[in-house]
Amino acid sequence: MTATTGAVAAIHVSPEGLVMETSPGIARDDADGWAAAMAALGTVSAASVGIVGDLTAGGYPWGHSIIEDRVGQTLVLVGAPDQSMIAVVGAKGADLGEIVGRMIELADRGLLLPVTA
Repeated sequence: MTATTGAVAAIHVSPEGLVMETSPGIARDDADGWAAAMAALGTVSAASVGIVGDLTAGGYPWGHSIIEDRVGQTLVLVGAPDQSMIAVVGAKGADLGEIVGRMIELADRGLLLPVTA
């Protein structure tokens, strides 16, 4: 498994909102905060699917969501087949196509996205 360029940090959260795994350097308290935010964003994303139409397939609660901050960093969330979620922070200028594609590939296999510092 190779690292994805531009991915700064990652976390894998269970369907119940519990931290399953994080990339190195994420403190437990921070990971718990991420998990709570991811649960809320996952709920919003799942509700949005019903508003815009059924765009997901294969039992996913939703496909992926991307949030960009004012300086160009991104937070990307991907739903996995087991209803868990993976989130990755991307650096400014990161290739979102590569990050999202790799996240979907790894989510389908139940793995956390490796990151490069």
